[in-house]
Amino acid sequence: MIPTIELTGINIPLFTAFAFVIGACVGSFLNVCIYRIPLDVSVVTPGSHCSTCGTPIPWYHNLPIVSWFVLRGRAACCGVRIDRRYWMIELLTALAFAAIFWKYHTHGLGVVLAYALMTAGLIIASAIDMDHFIIPDRFTLGGAVAGMVCSTLVPALHGQSTAFAGFTESLRGAFVGGFVLWAVAMIGSKVFRKEAMGMGDVKFIAGMGAFLGWTSIVWIIPISAFIGSIFGIGMIFSKGGTWGTRMPYGPFLAIAAFFWLFGGSYATDSYFAHLKKSLETAPLTQDAYKP
Repeated sequence: MIPTIELTGINIPLFTAFAFVIGACVGSFLNVCIYRIPLDVSVVTPGSHCSTCGTPIPWYHNLPIVSWFVLRGRAACCGVRIDRRYWMIELLTALAFAAIFWKYHTHGLGVVLAYALMTAGLIIASAIDMDHFIIPDRFTLGGAVAGMVCSTLVPALHGQSTAFAGFTESLRGAFVGGFVLWAVAMIGSKVFRKEAMGMGDVKFIAGMGAFLGWTSIVWIIPISAFIGSIFGIGMIFSKGGTWGTRMPYGPFLAIAAFFWLFGGSYATDSYFAHLKKSLETAPLTQDAYKP
């Protein structure tokens, strides 16, 4: 177990800005992973290069967020258009890292780093799912393993104080997440008589449960379904889709998980605390219900 490293007595705005910069740099690497992993190409070698002409990209043309705007969205080597998603991924990661540090710095450095790691995985997996309708096992099964390791090293992720308790809560979260979504997928397949959801999504939410605990599943599944429904209805009304149009579900799960980090956890914890209190104070006999 890693000792808790407190982040008190520091300049929070300054370190939040630093987290933003780190996030932007990490986002640049995430773009490499999103592009290369589905092609089964190393994310380390070769270095950054133009995907059209193969020219190596110098560092001053590879600055996160900034370079895309300086180059006006075109490669300096051959003028090919650069997808705007590159700077959007970098900005999203930067904002996510800054927000995580801002909200969770009082919980210790380990919690901040664990949530940052999880967020990076969510972004990569979601982008790959949008492009290819798959989520590689390294981000589903690998995410579940990473969640259990982080929970063992940083039991504070689950409000625990020992490594074994942290691991136990992580394992429970992974099991509940995977089992519940698997049950939903099976029921949906029976009702619609076709595959309603890929097993990649089932393994994906198991990884989320490993990081966030089983109570997060109560939030993530309904909220992701709601977001997906709104998005699907929007596609239909914009004439970009029809009933039954295939959509990747991974991004909606990731959005719901991130929302859980910034409010959903409080809502679910409050609900379960209220439920527990109600059960403890409920009458034990039917006599109490007599007029």
